[in-house]
Amino acid sequence: MPPASVKADLLQRLLSALRVELRRARRRGSRSPWALAGLAVAIIALSAILHEPRLPAAALAQGMDLLCTVQAVYDGDTLRARCPDGTVTVRMFGIDAPEMKQEPWGAQSRDALRALLPQRAEITLRVRDQDRYGRTVAQVLVGERDAGLELVRQGRAVVYTQYNDSITYRQAETEARQARRGIWEQAGGQQDPATWRRLNPR
Repeated sequence: MPPASVKADLLQRLLSALRVELRRARRRGSRSPWALAGLAVAIIALSAILHEPRLPAAALAQGMDLLCTVQAVYDGDTLRARCPDGTVTVRMFGIDAPEMKQEPWGAQSRDALRALLPQRAEITLRVRDQDRYGRTVAQVLVGERDAGLELVRQGRAVVYTQYNDSITYRQAETEARQARRGIWEQAGGQQDPATWRRLNPR
């Protein structure tokens, strides 16, 4: 998710483009309705995202359960959810999925999570922590089903052993590896996203 400063800059660029298009239309004595309509829709949508309230920190205390709906899934372990008091960016607890640049594994992991968590799906966020990027670290439950555990079981993510020592997760990873599911289909860096990130800094 781009930071607010990037979105604000994009909004200013769109407004500028709309003003230029309006000036051109006045000079020509005609209007290009498709261009104007497209710019207007983009501005309205981006403005709504920019001014969407974020969930207050008090609502994100460790151990809390939040009933939310899925707004967007960005990759195999990151999503945005709409909760009663605002929105929150979630880093899924205990798993690590291939990065989007780890082709095709990153996109496959993201698509698997989107299948588990379609837009507007009702979820429970079991808050665990906050990471250094300000994201809420949480278990994501669909009913009684742990979405992170399911991704590990499908071979679309690994157990993040630095933060998760659950035997259940480790068993799920062992089963996926033995069955050669997902990232275990063949050897490669997709099986260790943390190392890949260290070798490929942003």
